[in-house]
Amino acid sequence: MVLKPKNKKLYNDARSLRNLGFSYGVIAKRCQTSKSNVSLWCRDIKLTSEQYKRLIGNKIEILKLGSKKIHEKRQKEINDVIEYAKEEINPKKFNDFSFLVAGAMIYWGEGSKSVGIAITNADEKIIIFMLKWFEKFLNINIKKQIKAHLHIHDKKEDFRTKKYWSKLTGIPLQNFGKSFIKPQGTGHRTNVLPNGIIRIRIQGNGMENLRHRVMAWVDEIYKIITK
Repeated sequence: MVLKPKNKKLYNDARSLRNLGFSYGVIAKRCQTSKSNVSLWCRDIKLTSEQYKRLIGNKIEILKLGSKKIHEKRQKEINDVIEYAKEEINPKKFNDFSFLVAGAMIYWGEGSKSVGIAITNADEKIIIFMLKWFEKFLNINIKKQIKAHLHIHDKKEDFRTKKYWSKLTGIPLQNFGKSFIKPQGTGHRTNVLPNGIIRIRIQGNGMENLRHRVMAWVDEIYKIITK
């Protein structure tokens, strides 16, 4: 049984629109009534398969449009945050001491604490940053004093990956030692790091003293921060 309203024209208009395949939402807007009313008046009307497919298609398009607008809004928010963050980093205030502290903190987190001076990472920016830091504060010649080793998944990619890191860092190919090939089927992730992980190590005498110097910087920075 279909509940009929007192306004027969409204009722008839709603049913006519439903017979044409319009959704309850569209009908409610056109007839200036609620979706619940339209549902009561038109619930006995069966849509054809074509009408139903069209309604589903329209709903999907609306969802896509809504998702796109949400994504665009979020992307604008992210872009605004990034632009504001860029303004917070004033190049005029970034001096040698800022550089020293930043590199010491990275070394604290990623560098060798027991043997020599070395750092291991897959992030290209960290590796390049630390090479410049080694040059600036440890007076290191990259072409002569840096030894590199790779951790990769595929032996066939060994030479290509060495060439990639050599070009990126300026470390000569002959300074790359034997790569560590991660065995398959041991729980190691594959196809995640296409250029593997690189370990850069400073060669030469006095590296133990140099490491103690770097870690002393770390300790002093920590004391200042935690006072």
